[in-house]
Amino acid sequence: MSETLRPQERIRRKKDFLRIYSNGHRYKGRYFVILYLPNNLNYSRMAVVVSRKHGKAVVRNKIKRWARELFRRNKQLLPEPLDLIFIPRQEIHQANWRNLLNEYQQALQIIKTNSQT
Repeated sequence: MSETLRPQERIRRKKDFLRIYSNGHRYKGRYFVILYLPNNLNYSRMAVVVSRKHGKAVVRNKIKRWARELFRRNKQLLPEPLDLIFIPRQEIHQANWRNLLNEYQQALQIIKTNSQT
């Protein structure tokens, strides 16, 4: 599986966001919240939502880069094609890459077990 993040793997339309917010399931972790919903495509998609409460543009963009990197490198762990929305919490500022990676992989395991039931 390719580790690239193709343009079609990003959620951009407002109706897609609204569908995930209203019908999606939530994983609440220490550093982030993930909203997820199965899609009818052959690939998973993601979006990152970072509010201005996290700081200036430089900080918000760093969080977005980290989130896209987590998704890009761990696509193969997703159980089925999903739409994901990644929402960081304030605690993400104290996290390092290793902590984020571990929590993201744990989140995918929980999502996998929840989607099988």
